[in-house]
Amino acid sequence: MSVEKFIREMPKVELDIRLEGALQEDRILVIAEQNEVEDKLKHFNQWVKLLREPDYNRIHELIQVISKWLQQPDDLTHVVYELGVSLAKQNVRYAEVTINPVIFTENGFTFESLLTALNDGRDRAQRAWGVRMAWIMAVPRDNPRSSDEIARWVTTAAARKAGIVGIGLVGKEDAQPVGQFERAFKTAEKKGIARFPSVGEKLGADGVASVIEHLSPSRIVGGWGIVENPDLLSSLHESKLPVNISMGGALRLGLVDSYSEYPLRELYDEGVMLTLTSDMPSLYRTSITDEYLAAVEQLGLSLEELEEIALNAVLASELSADEKESMLAEFKEAYANLKAELLTDETPQ
Repeated sequence: MSVEKFIREMPKVELDIRLEGALQEDRILVIAEQNEVEDKLKHFNQWVKLLREPDYNRIHELIQVISKWLQQPDDLTHVVYELGVSLAKQNVRYAEVTINPVIFTENGFTFESLLTALNDGRDRAQRAWGVRMAWIMAVPRDNPRSSDEIARWVTTAAARKAGIVGIGLVGKEDAQPVGQFERAFKTAEKKGIARFPSVGEKLGADGVASVIEHLSPSRIVGGWGIVENPDLLSSLHESKLPVNISMGGALRLGLVDSYSEYPLRELYDEGVMLTLTSDMPSLYRTSITDEYLAAVEQLGLSLEELEEIALNAVLASELSADEKESMLAEFKEAYANLKAELLTDETPQ
């Protein structure tokens, strides 16, 4: 067994994967044709070109446009199912998927019909492939007026029953000051709902520190720049606040020129509780498997260190304590068996 095969066969948890950034090109173009988007959308062919060759300076705009091609419940059901298939093929057992509901409510969905469509796809994927998915409903930074409504919705008993496990924050970091979202996130915190803001892409360590101060996050998504702030590093080490990193995202956004430049080793050695995510796999041209491979092959982590990061994702998830305990035991056993097979294959005969 090769190291690559070991990583591909590892059972995994993926957190904070963006549905709008995981749309498969073939499917979204079929949906666009079915919904006659080309007849309604000016410069349709230019958007298709951007989908195929993304301009990462316009990534948030691209997400807004192509996601609105999903206009029928079946559209959402299909893309969720296909995401589940993709995750299952990478041996992801559980995923927390982030969605910007405003995109879809502006397209005529109610919160209830949105969840029904999402859960139809989720349930089909679980029955067919065994992968479980839960939902994080994200506030878009360019629409702070939606934050209170989303917070009220995600804190309802119906939302929790339907698989919503948290509230997120997505979009251009400089669109609005983070304080605009404090009330909504405090509402979620008071109701026991987890908080998962994305931060760091534009504002770096200062943005991360501000998010921690104002939003009391349960997990940081992104976190670019924290390695440059010793006080923040120390705080994250002491608090064990999980930081979920997409190295592929950092590469595509121009924050690094190669995977090998990402400061993963420094963050790990400083004791930050790290997890890895593909974030927006279709747009960033990556996968959770690719991220794991890069950690070992390009950044020099050992398999034992990678296993620790993989298990961090279980610990940082919103699974119940009993589910975490069971999954940790299952994963550790699987890793031990894979490692034994790897060592056997490497032993000279």
